[in-house]
Amino acid sequence: MRLFISAAVAALAFAGAASAQDAKPASAPAKGQYISLAGGYIGKTDYDYGVAGGRVEADLDASAQFAAAWGVSLDKNLRAELAVGYRSQDIETTVRAGALSQTFDADKAQTLSLDFNAYYDFPVAGPVKPYVGAGIGAASVKIDDGVLDDTGSALTLQAIAGASVEVSPRIALFAEARYQRVGPIRVETTTPVGDRKSKFDLSSAGALVGVRFGF
Repeated sequence: MRLFISAAVAALAFAGAASAQDAKPASAPAKGQYISLAGGYIGKTDYDYGVAGGRVEADLDASAQFAAAWGVSLDKNLRAELAVGYRSQDIETTVRAGALSQTFDADKAQTLSLDFNAYYDFPVAGPVKPYVGAGIGAASVKIDDGVLDDTGSALTLQAIAGASVEVSPRIALFAEARYQRVGPIRVETTTPVGDRKSKFDLSSAGALVGVRFGF
């Protein structure tokens, strides 16, 4: 979360400094389409849910994440895109039943998402352009934590802040921070004590670096 806040503040400060210098905005880019490819980092997160007779607590390790998108420039400041994201994180699980608990390394949580993202590029002079964005979508989540071993679907939400730099009229490099939420994830578990329905979400901060190709 601190990573996301720092990137957002930096982007806003950059835009404010450029405006304070009374610089004229850069010329508007031509409307067009682009594709982007990115890779980066997703931070640690955790979740917990109840089972009949106890509770399961899981910690997900930091890991790599990847994204690809097709987008369109709506005007000189607005963009929209359809993006696919993937991440896989190792899990450490603790099962608690009364005063007893057991911790063990489980398998993975894998998330494949399809998101609609919208961006606002700040109208500042020069090749470096800070931006903010937000997204909504759906994800397929496969979890194998030693108790659950199932795949389900969930809503995705994300907030985005970053900056891009043009290296040619059709190519731009970018770096951004994201705060991502996947959930609620609804689960149903069966133990010798009985059945129980629960829900939880996965929320974490991350960062991506990538390249956009305009056409």
